[in-house]
Parts: sequence; structure tokens; C-alpha cells
Amino acid sequence: MIRTAVRTLCVLVLAATVSNLAGKDLGFEGATELAEAPGQRRGGGAEPALPGYGSEALQGPVDPTLYVVGPGDRFTITLWGQDVVSLSPVVTPEGELVLPGIATIDVAGRTLDEVKRAVRSSLSEVYRSVQITVSLVELRQTKVSVLGAVSRPGAYVGTALDLASELIAKAGGLRAGASERNITITRRDGTTERVDLVRYRNAGDLAANPPILDGDVIFVPYATRHVFAYGAVANPGRYELVEGETVASLIDIAGGFARGAVTDTVELREFVDETETRSETIAVAEAGSRLLRDGDQVYVQALNEWRKVRRVFVDGEVEYPGTYGINEGVDRLSDVLARAGGLTEEASAHDATLFRVEPAAEDDPEFQRLKLVPVANMSETEYAYFKTKCRERGNRVVVDLEKVVAGDEAQDVLLRDGDRIYVPKLTRTVIVDGQVANPGHVEYVPGKRYGHYVSRAGGYTARAQRGRVTVIRAASGEWVNARRAGEVLPGDTVWVPERPEGDWWTTLRDVAQFAASVATVFLLFKQI
Repeated sequence: MIRTAVRTLCVLVLAATVSNLAGKDLGFEGATELAEAPGQRRGGGAEPALPGYGSEALQGPVDPTLYVVGPGDRFTITLWGQDVVSLSPVVTPEGELVLPGIATIDVAGRTLDEVKRAVRSSLSEVYRSVQITVSLVELRQTKVSVLGAVSRPGAYVGTALDLASELIAKAGGLRAGASERNITITRRDGTTERVDLVRYRNAGDLAANPPILDGDVIFVPYATRHVFAYGAVANPGRYELVEGETVASLIDIAGGFARGAVTDTVELREFVDETETRSETIAVAEAGSRLLRDGDQVYVQALNEWRKVRRVFVDGEVEYPGTYGINEGVDRLSDVLARAGGLTEEASAHDATLFRVEPAAEDDPEFQRLKLVPVANMSETEYAYFKTKCRERGNRVVVDLEKVVAGDEAQDVLLRDGDRIYVPKLTRTVIVDGQVANPGHVEYVPGKRYGHYVSRAGGYTARAQRGRVTVIRAASGEWVNARRAGEVLPGDTVWVPERPEGDWWTTLRDVAQFAASVATVFLLFKQI
């Protein structure tokens, strides 16, 4: 009785718009095609806009082979002939599409493509030689329950095109620790589907995030089992384990092999008890059949230095300072300088430096310790070591750029990744510092020794220790006794140290202690 009443109600509602359709000769017999474009009624005037059409935000055209029709879906059925007649039936709550005076078609659970064929078949039995179009113009709304480890479990409304992930988002998203790969959808007929949001997101697998249907129940459990993908994969890390997961499918959801990965074998490490693991090499060709267990780890090796970018840095007085790529073992200092445009007119080739950073080099722990110790507390050996390390030009490669520019191949060193070349501006002064009357920069005079520059700086002070004057070479940082240094070069430093003050009280005390010791020994021998 209820079924008959609902059908009768639908007939009455639709009969008002199609009262002259049944039993009337509409002139379709023998019609071949229309003179007017679709969407225009014969005799002029645009066809009325279809209610609800375009009201849903779609990601693309509905696939008629996949979309499942259900109660609430609205259709437009148009018969094209000498006249244009349109129907706008809605699928009833019982899942039927009522065509007044023609047929009632059971459409629930059938795909859109199947419904279109059924409608055309029914109408073609009544009206021949006409063009029939069947269009889905308004999507039904469905109620779906989202339960489990989501922020707001409950019932939510969507459309038959909404994906499972969209309903989960309406429920506030996943809680911490929730499963992303073992989510289940239970359909009204009792069948289930698994939702794998990680596979959908990382591998673009549309089947892993299916659309919802009327009455679905989406359940999100908590994740309890995991496997791991490490090494040369696009997204290494921990992944939730699903039933039937293989080595190959884990690599797939981890983004696949990264650039430079070894792609013929992988390492599988699995637990043999609660703490101990064992390792096995798996051929990639067999990875699709090797099932994973909770805690398994897959390691993908990378080729050694595959397409490693090697570069050097050039700064200072060159035409084009910057970063330059090199081939280790091939490119030399002169090659990179040529690519940098060569030296400028203000460049000081004599003072140029080449620094090399050794990847495995570590800071000297003893030097780091001494940096924290006051000089007064250091032993003579520690202080000598500390001074030596302070004078070092860390990782400096000894090279004479003047000879390189002149074509000396012996000085034209091979460059390595990370090398830094610095060419300073030409210096035309010598620095005189320490115990002189006027410390500072003194104009360079070719061929002159240290005494000339001390004299130009006002001469020695009363506290100067003249026998310990040192020349510090700008190019190497070397400390050379001034008397053996020869010509002082531009940028060098002439250092005049201060004569230490005499501590007479300390000296007197030491002498007294020594005399007392000698007297004591003398008395002992005398007594013996």
C-alpha cells in the first residue's frame, strides 16, 4: 500500500507538466533531426533552466559507469522532435524513477549508465524515431556515519560524489594515533571497503579513497602495527602496516625509489624475537611477493656520490666572484680563475689564499681546551702549542698565485669540492705594531728591510725588546725573525715586542731559597 501511494503521489506531481504527453500524437513519427539547437523549444524561447543543476562543486564530469544512482537524484529527460518535451523526475525514496503514463523504472543501486539505457529503452517502446537525452542534473544528499578515532564522531551529510576522506574531514579529522590505512567503510548491503589515505595521498591511487554511498558507516580505528622504509626512497619513515603489504608496495607508498637509488636489490630486516633482528637481501623482482610483518624495516641503498654537485667559491679581486662547478681531478686553479674573468687591476696575487675544507676534519680538542685556559695558567709547552695553533691558517693550501698566473704548472693545483679562493686587494703598506713610537701603516718601499719601517714609525720605545723583532708574512702567516726576514713585502707586519719587567723580589726570593738549599746540603755532608 505504501509503495502504491508513493508512486501515485509522484505521478500526480509530474502529470501537471506532462499532461498532454501520454496518448497524444506529438509529431515525433518520422522525425529525423531538429532544425533548432538543443536547449531551444520549437517555436522560439529558451528552455527553462533546470533546477539544481550546477549546485554541487564537482571535481570533474560524473563518470556514468561508476556513479551509483539513489533516492533524491534528479534527472532531466528530453524528447527531441517537432516539439521539445522535457521531464524532471526525481528518484523516489523507494529507488524508482517514475515516467508518468509510460513506465516506472527501478534504478536504486544501478550505475548512471545503466539507468540511462533503461530510460531510453522504455521511452523508445512508446515513441519511435525521436532523439532521447537523459541527464543527471542534481545530486542527492546522503547521510553517512563517521565513527572511531575522529574528533567529532557522528552522522554527516554529503553527496554520492564525496570521497571518504571528505566525510572524515567533516568529522573534524583524525585523532592522534588514528589509522590512516586501515579505515573501513561498511555498506548497507554488508560489504566492506578499505580506505588507505596514505596510498591515496602518496601514490595517487583513487581506489584507496572511494566515494560514499547512502547509509555508509565509516569506522576509523587506531594504528597498532607499523613497518619502516629507509634510505634512498622519496619519503622515508614509518608507515602503518596493512594486510597484504609487500616490500614493493611499501616502497611504492614511500614515494618510490629516489634519484641514485640501487634499484635491483633492497635489504629487509625483520625481528626474530623481541629484541634481535636479522637481515636479508631481496631482489626487487621478488619484492612484490614478499609480505611484511609488524616491525619490518626496508632499506634502499644509494649509489656512492651519484650526481654529486661539486663546486668551489671565488671571492675578492676577480671580475666575476661567485660559485663555480668543477670536475674533481680535472679542473685546476687557473681554469676556475679564467672562468671568473681573471684578476682585476687591484688584485694582489701574492697575497691570494686557497682554503680547503676537509669533510672529516674535526676541531683540535686540545686547542679548544687551551682557548678556555688563562695564559698565566698554561705550562711552557702548552703555551708554545697554543701560539703555534693560533698562527696556523686553518686548512690553507700552499700555492703561489703569482706563479700560477705566470704559467707555472707546478703551482697550478687541482681543485676539490668546497675549496675557497680569496684574492685580496693590492696592499701598498706595511703594518708596524708593538713598541714603536707611532704604530700603524707605513708606505711600502720596494727592497727595504724591517729597520726602515721601524724608523718610519718613530723608532723604538724604551720598553722595546729589539732582539725579538718579528716579521709576520701576510701571504702565509709565518713568523720570521726580522734579522733573517730580508725584504719586507706589502701587507707584512713588523712586530716589536715589549721587554718584560724584572721582578726583583721574586728573583731575590729564588736566590735565597737556592742558597738555603745549598747550605743545608753542605751541613749534611759536614756531619757525615
